[in-house]
Amino acid sequence: MNLFAAIKNKDGQKELMTGPLDGTILKGVTRDSVLQLAHERLAPEGWKISERKFHMRELNEAASEGRLLEVFGAGTAAIVSPVRTINYRGENISCGLRADQEVGEIAGRMKGWIEAIQYGEEEHPWR
Repeated sequence: MNLFAAIKNKDGQKELMTGPLDGTILKGVTRDSVLQLAHERLAPEGWKISERKFHMRELNEAASEGRLLEVFGAGTAAIVSPVRTINYRGENISCGLRADQEVGEIAGRMKGWIEAIQYGEEEHPWR
């Protein structure tokens, strides 16, 4: 499963990021689908879409500053799965989900977009 994180960077721009394909991250159709849909649908809303290295200390800092919006995994079996917390150096980092939420806005939208295309509910070049 590939990890995606949605943050507001220090300039206030929203960024959806995932690690690059540098030998430690596996290529995959679901990862590619999330990235392509992000470029098609989130970038026009002002989102920066990044394939770059990031570290837990960056996520931890963003969480402590209120800039970590959400984290989710993407993979074949799960499609898109939200992450509620990540344990880092013995402390749980909240990944943006409120107690009454099962999925964040971006993960929910992404899952909905992918499933609508898969089930033929939406016209898309992939079909």
